[in-house]
Amino acid sequence: MLFLGPKLLSGCTSIFDSATTPDPSSTTASPSGPSCPSRIAAELPDGEGATLVRAYRTHNKQITLCRTLGQHLYYYGEFTGRSGTGIAMRAKKTSDGYIAWNKPYEYEINGETVTVTENGRRIGKEQLQRVASPS
Repeated sequence: MLFLGPKLLSGCTSIFDSATTPDPSSTTASPSGPSCPSRIAAELPDGEGATLVRAYRTHNKQITLCRTLGQHLYYYGEFTGRSGTGIAMRAKKTSDGYIAWNKPYEYEINGETVTVTENGRRIGKEQLQRVASPS
């Protein structure tokens, strides 16, 4: 497992995916952009009113980046079709992507890849596809 901890380490080869069809009820536009999907916003501290920043997928996982009204950026990662596997973690924008952390893990999105490290050692790297919104 890449972002859900050692209990899912066997899934380390790929941990982010999403469906390509957005849920219209969860992506209503707001003045600052589309809304963060309600099921994901509910998992974020002060997530009510959060906006969707970016969404990505791999072959079996999805990553959703949302910003709260308090301007905190969160990375939400989960296995596709298994919403109970998600985890939210603080993130920040970098010069060429995003980085999130859930000690001892770190998730760095750079271009079309996400690299996962544990205590500074790379344990996974996956190709990303940008999508309009997670399912």
